[in-house]
Amino acid sequence: MKHTFIIILFLAFSAMSYGQDFKKNIATAQTNYTAGNLQDAHFALLQMMQDLDITIGKEVLKLFPASLDSLTAVGKTDNVYGSSQFTGVTIEKNYGQFAKKASLNVVINSPLLNALNAYISSPLMAGFGGDPNTKIVKVGSYKARLNKDADDENTYRLEVPLSNALLSLKISNSNEAEIMSLATQLPIAKMASLLQ
Repeated sequence: MKHTFIIILFLAFSAMSYGQDFKKNIATAQTNYTAGNLQDAHFALLQMMQDLDITIGKEVLKLFPASLDSLTAVGKTDNVYGSSQFTGVTIEKNYGQFAKKASLNVVINSPLLNALNAYISSPLMAGFGGDPNTKIVKVGSYKARLNKDADDENTYRLEVPLSNALLSLKISNSNEAEIMSLATQLPIAKMASLLQ
């Protein structure tokens, strides 16, 4: 518990150093709460949490590899952004520039997370789909869903649920063995630890 509190403090101070409106949102929430404006206090706290998620996202982005085998990262496309209160914060990095491309992203508080967890953990749910292009796989100690694109049989997407985030790796002009090999090279456990 003490360790978790220290991590939260570190991330809170990091949020402030990134120039986020963290302090302003806390002050606004406190002022509105004291005045009895609970809806405005709630909104300010949501904004503060998004600022914190963006700060965590920037730390997670540092864990993304500089290359995936022969595919080097396209650095100018690195991005961490909060889209709305419904989808949380997205962290993304793209690799390759020509015929073969890959994208790695993590969505904190993804709306797809619950459905994916239900699909992965229940053989009955997975059986209902009956999709020959989808299967449950393991990446290290994590269960995941592997999809082969129905329109392009050489494009694969691997989706790995992490406590409160969804990691997704998509690669074109590939095969199942390659995407699984690339997935084992990702520091998934470190990302999951940072995202908890």
